[in-house]
Amino acid sequence: MAQIVETTFTKEEENNQRRNPSPAPNLTHQWRCQVDASWVEASDGIGMGFVLFEQEVEVLRGRCKGPQTETPLHAEAESLCWAMKEVNNRGCRRINFESDCQQLVHIIQQKKQWPALEPVLDEIKAMNALFKDLSLMFISRSANVCADNLAKEVRAREQCFSFYEVKDPIRLAI
Repeated sequence: MAQIVETTFTKEEENNQRRNPSPAPNLTHQWRCQVDASWVEASDGIGMGFVLFEQEVEVLRGRCKGPQTETPLHAEAESLCWAMKEVNNRGCRRINFESDCQQLVHIIQQKKQWPALEPVLDEIKAMNALFKDLSLMFISRSANVCADNLAKEVRAREQCFSFYEVKDPIRLAI
């Protein structure tokens, strides 16, 4: 849904993005977290979802319904911030976050000023300092289907809540 927000790319940046896509994830990261948000204008809240992997093994799924945001971009930023808090609370300190919101990834990577997003961007920056090694990269929507489905599913719920599904407790405990 974040694609409906006006783009922040200049033509030159857009061309550079096509020629120089986001760098490949750091293969030394033990953890990888795919994040997504679901936003509908006439809704009582947003859906947020993440899938945490150790190497290529799915370890944890999280979903949360949060209060409605102004735009899909705000929802994507809130979702990333929430996922960062959750994986940090579980002791993951070297991690690659993956989002299908190219605009958000671009704003964060290029340290673009975006006044309307400033509070959540400040929170993301503060969370970033808690990790030993953190990267953020853009992935296609087709590569982010699970997190997308979690976010859509939870957005349709009546009340705000969080739910976590541990897929591999032994890996998560280490």
